[in-house]
Amino acid sequence: MPVAGGPYPIEMIVAEILAMVEDTRLSLRAVMEDYFRRKPHLENAKNLARAYAAGVLRSFKLVDEIARYVLGLDVSQLDSFSRNALRALIYEAKFRRIDRERILGLAKRLKIRLSSRDLSLIKEVGLDELVKGRSEVSRLALTYSQPEWVVEYLLKLLGHRETEKLLKAFNRTPTTWLRVNTLKISVGELERRLRRRGLVVVRDDDLPYMLKVLRSKVPPSRVPEHSRGMFYIQDKASALAVQCLGEAELIADLTAAPGGKASLAHQLWSSEVLALELRRKRALIMKGLVRRLDAEGVYMINADSAHPPLRVRLRKVIVDPDCSSLGRLGHSPEIRLWVKPTMVLRYAAEQRRLIKAAYNLLERGGELVYSTCTFTLEENEENILWALNVLGLELEEARPRIGLPGLMGLKEAQRLYPHLHDTVGFFIAKLRKP
Repeated sequence: MPVAGGPYPIEMIVAEILAMVEDTRLSLRAVMEDYFRRKPHLENAKNLARAYAAGVLRSFKLVDEIARYVLGLDVSQLDSFSRNALRALIYEAKFRRIDRERILGLAKRLKIRLSSRDLSLIKEVGLDELVKGRSEVSRLALTYSQPEWVVEYLLKLLGHRETEKLLKAFNRTPTTWLRVNTLKISVGELERRLRRRGLVVVRDDDLPYMLKVLRSKVPPSRVPEHSRGMFYIQDKASALAVQCLGEAELIADLTAAPGGKASLAHQLWSSEVLALELRRKRALIMKGLVRRLDAEGVYMINADSAHPPLRVRLRKVIVDPDCSSLGRLGHSPEIRLWVKPTMVLRYAAEQRRLIKAAYNLLERGGELVYSTCTFTLEENEENILWALNVLGLELEEARPRIGLPGLMGLKEAQRLYPHLHDTVGFFIAKLRKP
């Protein structure tokens, strides 16, 4: 039986990776880096495994329902490896043109009861049959493999038409954006080099140092220009947040890892940036990035951003806190496996602590940009209203304008969505200390 990645079938590699993702609640990217570092003999399967795992995650609810409907199996009762091995096989049987004997052979090897008739039923069962009699929320959640509470929240926020467009966008391969490191290379020169590497890119009209990848023969992270720090893979929305902040000689970036915003601020304005990060491992990752990009004006501080050990008052502060990351449900489909509504309120409370810390760092007339990669009101507009009413901050226009106006009357803020702006879901607000 032909296999990918040497003696290991690709299905087993994917099942092991997804089991680790479920068990650790770490990102797919982080788990894969660890997995292939420990198993370098499987390195040639890495790109296929990444695409395969993302495909399973983007259809996991549908696959789980097929297991229940066709096989009579409740996947939640299986251990994490068996559950994800079954998901991988059903995904292949339903969505990929894989030899039936291969799937049956793997099922036997993995001790999964699967017959040739089962495979026929899996192939034949239609979505209409699976969603019949379900509510709108349940139907959309199953169709697009999203948590029901997320779908319900989106329907209330955006309405049916925009919600379905957004859910479709979350299940497409997301756009990759490259930030040209103009400290090392011009935009035009990098475009020419990437073209020779087999990457087709187009320069962005809004942020001219950003390149949108249209086609790529190799992952951008694998080309030499990436390892040499000539570009950084960064979403356009993330770069926009920095652009909205504006120039200052000294900037603080709270919760700065992995360092994309801090290094961009230095790149744009030669600013000195105090980059705070509590978690040591993330701080070390940021240190490596800063070195690779030659962002010599970024100074890393391993400290709690809620209680920053800074004696200076600043004109500019970036607050990009941890959040529920619902705007990344396309880029990081593993989030669907564990995100819960209770997380939203927990994050919102922590975000307010960071906004207050930033407020205390600002001099009078100083400005902060607050951004998240989520779309919940609790983590976005409600936090800004709290900052206005409790801290006395003033809302300013976040420019340049690319996204839609903020909600709840906060039209000066911006919201960006994958289906409208080709970015992750994002929120940006600019606040001034009077």
